Amino acid sequence: MSDAPTDHQPPSAPSFGGGMSEQGKERGASWRVFLYIAGSHLLLAFMALLFYLGSHAGK
Repeated sequence: MSDAPTDHQPPSAPSFGGGMSEQGKERGASWRVFLYIAGSHLLLAFMALLFYLGSHAGK
């Protein structure tokens, strides 16, 4: 016989929010949207700079 306890409890359900409140989730989503928008604008500005420099390159 094994010495394991007979009280088996089911595993707890995973917490997908990481225990954060709704306000914390909203703040995190807002920061993520801001970073995505800022990052995409920086990428597009860099690409525009490359096109500008390419069009003004001496051939």
